[in-house]
Amino acid sequence: MAFTLKFLDESGFSSTYIDEPDGFIVFAAARAGDKGAIAQVMGLPNFIAEATVTTDTSDGEIVDLTDKGVTFAADTVRRIRCKSYCSSPNDHFMYEWEEDVLGGTTPVLLGQRILNGWADQAGTVFEYGQHLHFAATITALTTLATIDGSKGYVLGDIASGRAALLVPRNRLFLPKGAVLTAPSAISATAAAADSVTWEATNLDGLGAGTDALAFLDSSSTTDTIAADPALGGVISLSFECWPPINHRLVMDTNNVTIKATATNANVADDTLRHRLEIFVGKKVLLTHTT
Repeated sequence: MAFTLKFLDESGFSSTYIDEPDGFIVFAAARAGDKGAIAQVMGLPNFIAEATVTTDTSDGEIVDLTDKGVTFAADTVRRIRCKSYCSSPNDHFMYEWEEDVLGGTTPVLLGQRILNGWADQAGTVFEYGQHLHFAATITALTTLATIDGSKGYVLGDIASGRAALLVPRNRLFLPKGAVLTAPSAISATAAAADSVTWEATNLDGLGAGTDALAFLDSSSTTDTIAADPALGGVISLSFECWPPINHRLVMDTNNVTIKATATNANVADDTLRHRLEIFVGKKVLLTHTT
């Protein structure tokens, strides 16, 4: 693994103006040409970084925020937001994430949240995020007709009671809920009921259980729907999918740093280009009584 930090532009960060409460002071500094103040006024990134790796598994430090003057004082919380890009000769990824940091001698990372994102993997475009969805009607217990769904995700027709959900290469794929709505009026004389299950299959063909979690109903692995196609059942899925590229906050002793990693060997190209746009939020004072 060879990780190389190509450049780090920190001109958009000013320790003087990042937490300045008087907007007029920040605006005046921006008018005077202070790049950190300009970034604050215009909502530009405070840090821009680029790194490359020459294997498909990378892990390296992008920026040490503490060393660059970002403070995490006791009784405060600060939000770090980042637009993460990564590209290889065949695949391109983008996702936006944020994490709050509770200040103190040793700051506490409060958990990364993915906001949105996309992937163009060998020409197939997918959405990333926490609130992805898919909905389809079921006819004849074999054919699914899509009602709506997040870009790129396809639930195949049912064969032997099973339907496969196509997902991209991913670091994490979690079910958030699944509902199979049977018709409200099922005739007692209808044909025998059948069962429907569904699972995740990776775009690279490795299948469920290999670098992706099988997608099953959150309460059971099967659901039953009447075999009468005229009754028209509906299946609705919600899920969370993260890209295989991971840029994240990491503690280095007492310092808050941002690192990059690509731990999914399915990113098979030898060269990965990482680009990060990092936004540092103002500290928020937490009050308490004794």
